[in-house]
Amino acid sequence: MRRIISILSLVILLAACNVSLPQDIRTPTPEAIVTAISPSPTTRAEPSRTPTATNTVPPLPVLETPTASYTPGPPTATSTPTETPGPYEHTMAQGETLIYIVQLYGYTDLSIIDEVVAMNSNIASADRLPGAGAVILIPRQTATATPIDFTPSPTPENPVDNLPRETTIIQHSVRQGETIVGIAGQYETTLPILDQLNPELLFLGCDFSNPSGGPECNVPLSVDQLINVPAPTPTPTLSPTPSGSETPTPTPTFAAPMMVFPPDGATAQGNAIDLQWVSIGVLPPDYQYLVEVENVTSGETHLYTTRETAFTVGEDAAPPAGEAHDLRWRVRVGTYTEAGTFRPLSADSTWRTFRWRR
Repeated sequence: MRRIISILSLVILLAACNVSLPQDIRTPTPEAIVTAISPSPTTRAEPSRTPTATNTVPPLPVLETPTASYTPGPPTATSTPTETPGPYEHTMAQGETLIYIVQLYGYTDLSIIDEVVAMNSNIASADRLPGAGAVILIPRQTATATPIDFTPSPTPENPVDNLPRETTIIQHSVRQGETIVGIAGQYETTLPILDQLNPELLFLGCDFSNPSGGPECNVPLSVDQLINVPAPTPTPTLSPTPSGSETPTPTPTFAAPMMVFPPDGATAQGNAIDLQWVSIGVLPPDYQYLVEVENVTSGETHLYTTRETAFTVGEDAAPPAGEAHDLRWRVRVGTYTEAGTFRPLSADSTWRTFRWRR
């Protein structure tokens, strides 16, 4: 009885406190939804690529190839008399002298220089010429009839050894920086000949068996000093009547450098060969020597440029080890054009040959 009363008391107490018993409330777990996303081809990560380093080699000189062009003049139905052509118009180039210019136009008598000075207001004297690019007038030769009873006078013998008796002797005015070896190279002559032509010059310590006179050779010169030299033999050509559409042919600005070593026909041995030549004088700032080396045995050609009077040819042109190849070489003077090609401006020197043995 007492237990029943206790249970009833507990029920009444709970009702009075308004206490709710906890309910079993379960929150449903949301279902995980997995969506497969294919990677877009535009967003696919590409592996990074590191550029491969390349060795850049300075480009070798490429010779300028002049393209001669000729535009024929308008055809004429009938032959009409033409006026006597006027003087030549010569455009000055750097380093030219009046002696050199008049010989280009076929003159061997240097008295024509006075006439050239008189007919050009921009020439102060024979030794003071306008700069490169100036135009000067050169008298045009007039053909004269040869008398029927004309008998040519015999040509006197030239007193200088190793010179043809018909060689004309002219005078060269020494410029700043010129040497006797450079003057000999300009006129394609030798030191012994210049010694005979100029007895007043002192060839101190010169070895005439050496084309350059040897390391001890010393010949004192002064600016504007006149040196007797053999004149180059000009090739006479007929001057046709110009039509106005011809393309002028450039003339060499410099004489060909005189090559010294190795001697022509020599045999050289080693992994490198030193080529040497004689300076043409003071080389203008934008000008260089062009060294051409041709391997006659293999057919390969190598071009180099330098401002020195010597160049070492190395492995790129050397024959394979244990072989001997025949090579030839020459040196010219020129400059680079705006297009990056090399333009030779000197006369073509004679090829020299040697055998390279390794």
